[in-house]
Amino acid sequence: MFEGLVGFNEKMEMQPMLAERWEASPDATTFTFYLRKGVKFHDGTPFNAEAVKYNFDRVTNPDNKLKRYSLYRIIAKTEVVDEYTVKFTTSEPFGAMLATFAHPAGGIVSPAAAKQGADAPAFGKKPVGTGPYKFVEWVPGDHLTVEKFADYWNPAQGAKVDRFIIKPVPEAGTRINMLLAGDAHFINTVPYAQVKQLQGNPNVAIAANEAIYTFWVAMNTQKEPFKDKRVRQALNYAIDKQAIIDSVLAGYGKLADSPLAPRVWGYKSVKTYPYDLQKAKELLAQAGVSNVKTTLWSSDSTEAKQVAVALQGQLKEVGFDVEVMAMEAATLSAERFKKPEENKSMMNYAGWSPSTGDADWGLRPLLSKESWPPTSFNLAFWDNPEFDAQIKAGLQTADPEKRKAAYAKAQEIVMEEAPWIFLWVNTLLGGISTKCDGMVIQPDGIAYLRTGYFK
Repeated sequence: MFEGLVGFNEKMEMQPMLAERWEASPDATTFTFYLRKGVKFHDGTPFNAEAVKYNFDRVTNPDNKLKRYSLYRIIAKTEVVDEYTVKFTTSEPFGAMLATFAHPAGGIVSPAAAKQGADAPAFGKKPVGTGPYKFVEWVPGDHLTVEKFADYWNPAQGAKVDRFIIKPVPEAGTRINMLLAGDAHFINTVPYAQVKQLQGNPNVAIAANEAIYTFWVAMNTQKEPFKDKRVRQALNYAIDKQAIIDSVLAGYGKLADSPLAPRVWGYKSVKTYPYDLQKAKELLAQAGVSNVKTTLWSSDSTEAKQVAVALQGQLKEVGFDVEVMAMEAATLSAERFKKPEENKSMMNYAGWSPSTGDADWGLRPLLSKESWPPTSFNLAFWDNPEFDAQIKAGLQTADPEKRKAAYAKAQEIVMEEAPWIFLWVNTLLGGISTKCDGMVIQPDGIAYLRTGYFK
């Protein structure tokens, strides 16, 4: 239903959307977009620079209390240069701004429709955008219906089917049965444990797409024995990651060779830690560490618990007696985001998808000193000034090559210092009817439906 100035295709590659082209100042403080002409919102009103200004003035006004305020609050000013040109000025250099505009939250809404609602929830129940599909009906908990927008600005890439009905079906087995029975044409997602139910069936196929998720175990580097880099590296060597990929992920994953996944902009392949028990034991002996009792936190999902138990068993081989503590989501989040002096975390199994597709959002919230809980997601409580300096350097310029160089150094530092046990990048699985094509799960986990069609 919505489009941003820029957006992502099904591989999370950035592409023009409502802007035909753009320019960024060398110091990454001003960003100018040249907009498409002849674009209409679903309510028939025109898309132009005034509409863009309205959207970003709306989201950057803290009084509106919009959920994505934090994503765009760095925008200090939005100016209409002319009817189809808009200029953004940031409060400080921010080289990742273009990727932030590409985030799904950057979708442009109709100002006329937004103003008609007495409050934000009213508009939220009947949204109006510029996309190839327009809103028809939403019955909470039951279904969302969208239909083809006849006046879409790009007919060649417009809707290929007349109507989509999107239903929330939380139970995986029910989703799979709906697909097998022909009651659903696409399902998101297929759990790895249930892949075999679809394989070999002539009426359905697996729609696989490599994710931008990375999975890891954060070790609390402010507590013993994880203050010692040798211990952290040892535990990386102690884990047979491929064995867990094969058993828990049905083979749908590959070893992480960076804190970033390959499809994240700015990714650099650094190294993997191969399974080497002897090396692990040697490093632990050098550090004088043996017979450790510790805890491993994870969510209480079936897959997370399976991974945690596998890690528990493997770490026992190097003298780590690990208690697995699987918690429901709200409890786990509350515990993870306690202040350092109150935080009881020792080891945390987690994953992350940088939804902007940019290295900044795959590194800064997870590993910078400014991102220690409760601020953000540095569950390792890692503090490395050299890393932080590279992250800052990556934001000080709009030059892609300079940004890549900074993030490459940052990734090298992380892999060497090992605040995490680096595990894998997974593959996301959808199920699709063989009557259809063009639907897949984007690398960030969102169903990509806009190019779906019947064969």
